[in-house]
Amino acid sequence: MILFWAIAAAFTAAALLFLLPPLLRSRTTAPDAHLAANAAIYREQLAELGADLQRGAITREELERSSREIDRRIVAEHAAGAPAQATHRPQIAVAVALGLLLPLAAVLGYRQLGEPRALNPESAQVSAQQMEALVQRLSAHLQQTPQDSDGWTLLGRALASLGKYEPAAQAYARALQLLPENRDLLVEFIKTLALAGSAEFDAKNYAGAIGYWERILPFAPPQSEFARTVSASIAEARQLGGIASASLQGTVSLDPALKKKVSPGDAVFVLARPVSGSKMPLAVVRITADKLPYSFTLDDSMAMAPNAKLSGQAKVTVVARISKSGNALPQKGDVEGLSAPVAPGASGVKVVISKILN
Repeated sequence: MILFWAIAAAFTAAALLFLLPPLLRSRTTAPDAHLAANAAIYREQLAELGADLQRGAITREELERSSREIDRRIVAEHAAGAPAQATHRPQIAVAVALGLLLPLAAVLGYRQLGEPRALNPESAQVSAQQMEALVQRLSAHLQQTPQDSDGWTLLGRALASLGKYEPAAQAYARALQLLPENRDLLVEFIKTLALAGSAEFDAKNYAGAIGYWERILPFAPPQSEFARTVSASIAEARQLGGIASASLQGTVSLDPALKKKVSPGDAVFVLARPVSGSKMPLAVVRITADKLPYSFTLDDSMAMAPNAKLSGQAKVTVVARISKSGNALPQKGDVEGLSAPVAPGASGVKVVISKILN
């Protein structure tokens, strides 16, 4: 409490130091329409710069550089302003009144409108019961307004703070459906999955930990340090839990007759999908055409969804497709190859990319 009032007094003193000097000294004024007009223009320029930053048209460094230039112009123009036309005496009475009334008004205003109990550290803590009540209110609100991305984000944070990671991840996933380009939201989603996996790992539920961490991998660049760290955690959980991983190993090559139709930078998708039923990929890896021929390994850690894995299938087909557009979905002009149906765990699978899709 003492610290708060000390800080408040310091801010009040700073305000008085800003307000009183102009009242206590003689000053001159020069009505200058030119300076006023330029000031309005500079305010508009600053507002436009802020809007450009929000749209991503400029970087923060460019904003700061432009703002400094505008500040320099303002200072230069005021330094060269017109001569004074009127002189004003010090307003001592006003200064004295302001010096006495401002601190008094601050204290009385805070006691009337503020919340002194909030200065107590114990009262600043949000209880689990309060957070549960917030979760219930948000859940009820989102049933009525399911397109509220901010609401889903807040629900995810509230659930994560309670250690309810799975429903928190579901809330973040719903928010990401509404805001797919929001990278900060994606980071929160991935962090929640990582925490959920760590909690399961600490509880020695290694299969549960693997399930959460495998859901992170589709968002990690295949050769990144992040992907290697997650994969190492999955491997450790498999070892400690004695959990085998179904995998497919083989080679993808390009038919020499089609070599001239393929550029080195073309995207190549290597995936396994069920022989029958859903065509949703069970495991996917992406490379570029200059890596062909390519020795691949597909396993459960590359699953697109936790309930669709190689280990849950009797037979699968390995598909390799070259896409000039970089789109994972088949398109006209793509070049594709298929393997024969194989069982998870097979090795020596060969896929030759030889067919142009029409």
